[in-house]
Amino acid sequence: MELNSRADDTQESGYYPVFLSLKSRLCLVVGGGSVGERKTRSLLRCGARVRIVAREMTPGLKALCDEDLVTFAGCDYEEAHLDGVDLVFAATSDRRLNLEIGGQARRRRLWCNMATDPGEGSFIVPSVIERGPLSIAISTGGMSPALARMIRERLDREFGPEWALFLRLMGSLRKAIQLKGFESDENQEIFRKIAGLPLLDRIRDDQRTEALHDTMEACRPLLDWNELNQIWDEIWKPFSLSSPRSATPAGPSGT
Repeated sequence: MELNSRADDTQESGYYPVFLSLKSRLCLVVGGGSVGERKTRSLLRCGARVRIVAREMTPGLKALCDEDLVTFAGCDYEEAHLDGVDLVFAATSDRRLNLEIGGQARRRRLWCNMATDPGEGSFIVPSVIERGPLSIAISTGGMSPALARMIRERLDREFGPEWALFLRLMGSLRKAIQLKGFESDENQEIFRKIAGLPLLDRIRDDQRTEALHDTMEACRPLLDWNELNQIWDEIWKPFSLSSPRSATPAGPSGT
């Protein structure tokens, strides 16, 4: 049987994939359990400001409050807690309370994530694998959290920490070449050559000299040896293949 991969493009999902810039944005998290802590920490990593409402909190959340990394706004939720926020997370174990928060957020045209009833919220949070600047989001539209976890685990094995260094290299080379003022078509040809090099294997096997030579061949004559050597030094020194792989797991609601 032949499957038409485009047959259901306009059906089933109902979600639009997007990455949000939350730097300095105020986000409300209601709920101080493990779900609330996970949401809070992921928001802080994005540079967001976090307002917490919770009767009880995990030790981790208490520590964040004690260090003034988040703002504790009270034990009991009130609609006034929505004032001035950009994003809402109803992360309590009380389904009725979460629905109340979601309804009030909707009336205020605020985006709200619901821990107990993800379909009732205005957005869901995907499972994410992060390798430095590289982020890979996985979602099944809430249909199968188990499948989302399985896909995440498979990708987690496939995309090692060497991808973080490789992406930083591409970013540094792009910036250096653009500063030279070459034509866009010429730049694209260089980046196609670099993408085809075995640099991921070189990085994984700690072959810095070989990686530098490969890059030199692809970038000649746009960049000279000293420029490339400096770029490699800057990205290689802080890099460690022993650093743990990081993945943001799907929450209890799943995606």
